[in-house]
Amino acid sequence: MKLSREAMRTYNQKVILKCLHDLGSMSKAQLSEHTKLTIPAITDILNDLEDFQLIENTGHVKIKRGRFPMMHQLKRTNIHFIGIVVGSQRMKAAIVNIGGEVIDIHSKPLPNNPTPENVCKQIILLVNKLQSSEHKVYGIGIGMHGIINPFEGASIYPPHLDWGYFPIGEYVANETQLPVLVDNDCNTLTLAERWFGGGKKETSSFITLNIDYGIGAGIMNGDELFHGFNFGGGQIGHTIVDDEGIKCACGNYGCLEAIASEPALLKQVIKKVKKGFPTMLNELVNHPEEITMEHLYHAANHGDNLVIQHIQEAGRYIGIGIGTLINLFNPQKVIITGGVLRAGDILFDSLRDSAFKHSLKVNTEKLDLIPSMLGQHADVIGAATLWVNELFHGNRSINEIIRK
Repeated sequence: MKLSREAMRTYNQKVILKCLHDLGSMSKAQLSEHTKLTIPAITDILNDLEDFQLIENTGHVKIKRGRFPMMHQLKRTNIHFIGIVVGSQRMKAAIVNIGGEVIDIHSKPLPNNPTPENVCKQIILLVNKLQSSEHKVYGIGIGMHGIINPFEGASIYPPHLDWGYFPIGEYVANETQLPVLVDNDCNTLTLAERWFGGGKKETSSFITLNIDYGIGAGIMNGDELFHGFNFGGGQIGHTIVDDEGIKCACGNYGCLEAIASEPALLKQVIKKVKKGFPTMLNELVNHPEEITMEHLYHAANHGDNLVIQHIQEAGRYIGIGIGTLINLFNPQKVIITGGVLRAGDILFDSLRDSAFKHSLKVNTEKLDLIPSMLGQHADVIGAATLWVNELFHGNRSINEIIRK
């Protein structure tokens, strides 16, 4: 299909933006060589991008022969979006610039009665608090657990909230007068890795596995997110790994999430502590019910055998799930993120050994299995990156996104 002149201009603008993001400061000649666009075309596009305050000149560089070329780079600190994560227990919101830097952040527990309307009211309060800052915001991205229809901006099935279909994007957009994008939180984490983390360099096919309150995967295939036919792609946490396992929030028995997520791990350890198994946890709390994940990670990192054994067992089951993903999608990388990274090598070594054991050798010969380096705010960065991805890679024109 032949693109219109305006659509082609938008496409070329985004090609240039992506080059500057991925490769750093570049001259017109370098951009022309990389994109195969002519110098006059690149000059026009750079002028447009300067008008949008998306790029800046960094001065001339010396070369051996000819005129010193002017260098151009992405202006990362001028455009801001709000990223919101609606988790199973808490919600977080942050202002994030297009360089992936968190400028301001707030969080709060979910309301006691987390109906869609009550959760949205809390989202509006967080947005209003963030908008009181001096930074102009151009859009809101929302990452939620469960099944999300990103094209309608609707939550279809968040198992830990017991909602039905709810157009959360439309609701928040109407209340804030800002455009809203919505996707599954594992997908938004994957976008964060694509633009700012382990998936940003020469990696078009990778999987981000998020392991904390739940377990889910975001799948980047050919530089595009894989959502699945009914938007249920990546729900590896609801793969059954033990037919005789305990009941999961989804209603099935023996799901990976019910066996190896943080709440599952916590329940298993507390049960052993109540039975009198030796552990240093008894020195940290007065009653087993007071044990938290922070206690578990502290004990594991101080050599507590009981906790270490359970973390390693969880890693073994998670590795089985990763092996399934590797054999299905044959990615270049698998990136692990979430609260379990606090367990360090205790979990990661077990997880890695199990993943490679349960994968075809040909699929792991060149595979990188790595922890995320984005830190504790990766979730809100990911939610805001819904708009970063749209700016650099999506169908909306830059003029639609950055309204002057």
